[in-house]
Amino acid sequence: MTPLVDVMMVLLIIFIISAPLMRSGTKVVLPKAVVRETQSQRATLVTVDRSGQAFVNGERVALTEIGGRVSALVARAPELPVLIEGDTEAEYGKIVAVMDMVRQAGIQNVSLVLEPMSK
Repeated sequence: MTPLVDVMMVLLIIFIISAPLMRSGTKVVLPKAVVRETQSQRATLVTVDRSGQAFVNGERVALTEIGGRVSALVARAPELPVLIEGDTEAEYGKIVAVMDMVRQAGIQNVSLVLEPMSK
């Protein structure tokens, strides 16, 4: 019985250590800029990763479907902003295309997610 307890204890310790290291969503390196704080707890998040793939709230979406997906989410809570998060290695044109699709869907409350510059 003791070896089983030891194994379970080791697994528990590994899980406790590795759980905070796992980040849900897509890994994106954000550009740095002087930014102002926004509340993004419940915002719709559109992500463009370095390979140009788009995600809406962590779910992969074809670029052509972004407008419809985002407008459906915003219709449920129109007061919440849409945040666009683009990797610094992503093609600039893809991020601009995503912004255009969101705006063409009639959404005006759109912001870019940036990392604050260090002083």
